[in-house]
Amino acid sequence: MELTPSELDRLLIFNVAQLAQSRRARGVKLNKPEAVALISHAVIEAARDGASHSVALQSGLTAVTDGELLPGVGPLLSGIAVEAVFSDGRRLVMVNFESKDVDVPGKVTRLTPITHETNPDLVSVSVVNESEIQISVTTHMHFFEANPRLRFDRVASYGRHLHIPAGEHVDFPPGVEVDVKLVPISGNRILIGFAGLVDGPLDAPGAKEAAISKARSLGYLGFES
Repeated sequence: MELTPSELDRLLIFNVAQLAQSRRARGVKLNKPEAVALISHAVIEAARDGASHSVALQSGLTAVTDGELLPGVGPLLSGIAVEAVFSDGRRLVMVNFESKDVDVPGKVTRLTPITHETNPDLVSVSVVNESEIQISVTTHMHFFEANPRLRFDRVASYGRHLHIPAGEHVDFPPGVEVDVKLVPISGNRILIGFAGLVDGPLDAPGAKEAAISKARSLGYLGFES
């Protein structure tokens, strides 16, 4: 059986969550990795069951309680980013906690928008959703690897993501042309997961050509020109 890096990550989360559930059932206090696994697992499974983004987020927020955690773990549970597969595609769920005197570790906090450069390196693309359902793409997504039923200039989008505040998303209704702006992915520019079209350094020799070839073979739209 061949698994993608994303599937391997989900399998690891599942295994750690199962271990955490077993320990919790015995009354053992949870450490940070165990708590994060339980929270992530709750979000992923809610999305898999067909829940909305907000319901999946709530599942993560209520997955553990303060009384189940080792001392000092609660304040560490902040900014947990979970990539889950919803009925409308992959979306990022940001589970943020603030310490407070209740049984639940925290509450949702408003994300701080990213600070944009004065003159960022932007590329504009027009996107048309050729599926029959609405597709949502989050800011963290490598736009080149977004849903194959989105038609846009894939080559121009390589190595870029949506130029929107962190944690937000853009909706693409069926048959409606939507113009978006893309900005280069920063940091070490190593991508693991997403649709598996890159799974490595974006700028490695031949990486872009290989990703384009793979996307074409899988039927991704946007290579007509």
